[in-house]
Amino acid sequence: MPENEVNQSKPAAAQEDTEQAQIRPPSRIYLALSRIIYMFLLASLGVATFLTVLTLDFLQIYPFRYKIPEEYRKYWPLSSYYDFVQLHQLPEEERYQQLILQEQERFNRLITEGSRDLERRAVSLEESYRALMRTQKEQHQRELEELRKQRETIELEKKNLANDRQDLENRKIAVDELSQRLASETLNIESSLIRFMEKENRLDQVRSIAAQMEPKALARIFDDVPDDQLIYDILGGLQPSHSGKILGGMDPEKAGRIMKLGKSPLTLPEPGPSRNYIPPSLQNLINDTQANLR
Repeated sequence: MPENEVNQSKPAAAQEDTEQAQIRPPSRIYLALSRIIYMFLLASLGVATFLTVLTLDFLQIYPFRYKIPEEYRKYWPLSSYYDFVQLHQLPEEERYQQLILQEQERFNRLITEGSRDLERRAVSLEESYRALMRTQKEQHQRELEELRKQRETIELEKKNLANDRQDLENRKIAVDELSQRLASETLNIESSLIRFMEKENRLDQVRSIAAQMEPKALARIFDDVPDDQLIYDILGGLQPSHSGKILGGMDPEKAGRIMKLGKSPLTLPEPGPSRNYIPPSLQNLINDTQANLR
């Protein structure tokens, strides 16, 4: 009985050893491929999740694009997503126009990329365009600077013209004042001359009477006259010998006062009452002066 059990246990052990020998560890290639497939599936799951989140945001189910900071929106793939959303939020006509422009740009890019000669020509045209724009900009800046200088010059000339006009107005006012003063002074001088001439005419009559009177009698009369200047003017028109006799017969003190009047400078009498007219010759002179200044 024990021998049978031993004989049965030997085939079982041999079979087990055979099964263990058949189970081999996986090779390195298999492990590498399995890892690659695992990473691919994991990446596909991440991309699918990311696209699902973007779809939820685009469909306004759970919008979150406005919560992302501005500095992160500039990087790919968020920048492409924001451009896509911005394009599809436009009205249909504008969206079609944008799509047409994009297709034209893509077509132009394909044509340019397909031909090196066209690409070189495009680069040359672009450089020429930039150079032309730069030249036009510099010329525009120069013209603006020239216009600014001309504007400043015009403003300065306007200011100088205004100052000259104000100075001319002030001069005109001053000339008018001087003209009025000249007219007033002329009237005063004319009035004084008229009074002087009238006084001289009256004194001529008195002098002719005094020349016929006796010196002593005339001296007694002059002693009673209070106006020494009148006595001096009358004596000035008589003969020196006759005037000397009259002064000799007068009171010595009064005669001394009359002699002192001879040392005083000759002055015109005070002008009479003002008149409201200007002599024609003087008025013509004033009018000509004002016309030339204006």
